[in-house]
Amino acid sequence: MKKSIFLKLAAVTLLAAVAASGCKKTPKNVTPIHGQPTRVGAGAGGPPIVPDTNPTPPVNAPTPGLTPTGLPPGVTTTPIPTAIPQPRNFDPDPSQPPVEARGNMLVDRSAFAGNTIHFDYDKSVVKASEVGKLQPVIAALKAAPQNHLEVEGHCDERGTEEYNRALGERRALAIRAQLIKSGIAPNRISTISYGEDKPAALGHDAAAWDKNRRGELILLKPKN
Repeated sequence: MKKSIFLKLAAVTLLAAVAASGCKKTPKNVTPIHGQPTRVGAGAGGPPIVPDTNPTPPVNAPTPGLTPTGLPPGVTTTPIPTAIPQPRNFDPDPSQPPVEARGNMLVDRSAFAGNTIHFDYDKSVVKASEVGKLQPVIAALKAAPQNHLEVEGHCDERGTEEYNRALGERRALAIRAQLIKSGIAPNRISTISYGEDKPAALGHDAAAWDKNRRGELILLKPKN
C-alpha cells in the first residue's frame, strides 16, 4: 500500500517537472518582425528582451550618403526630353512672287509686266502701236547698266508645236532688235521661245489667242 502511494507521488512530480520545462522552450521557425523583440517568451521571470540591432532597410529606402535620386549630394542631372522639338516650317507668303534666278542674276517678272508686246496672227513684226511700250524699258535699262533683260516669245495654240516654237523665237528677236536700235548693248539682252507652252489666257477663242501672241520682258538684276 505504501509502495503504491509512493509511485503515484513520483509520477505526479515527474509530469510536473516535464510540463514546466516544456513551456520555457523557444518555438521553432519564428520570423522576427522589424522593430520587435527577436526572442519569444519574454515576460515576468523570462529572459530579457533583446532588440534587433541590425534591422533590414525597407524597400526603396535611400542608400546612406546619397540623395533620394541615388546621386551624391550636390549632383544634379538634366532630364532628357521625350521628344526633340523640330524647327517650324514656314510657308512662303502667297502674296509674293517666287524668287527665280538666271545664274548670278535674280529674275523680276513684275518690273515690266505692263510692257508686254502683242503681235498679229502669224506675224513677228513689232507693230507701231506697240513700240511705245518699249520706251520705259529702254529708260530703265539705261539708268541701271548692271541690269539685263530676257525677252520671252509666245504664240497661240494654232499651228504645230515646232512652228510655234520658231515663231516665238522670231518675235523675241524682233523685240531685241528694237531695244538694240535704241542704244541697249546686245550682250545685255537674251531671248527664249516657249511657243504655245505657256499661254497667258486659257481659252480656244479669238480673245484668248490675242493675249497669247506676245513677247514678255523680264528684268534680270545682279544678286549682289
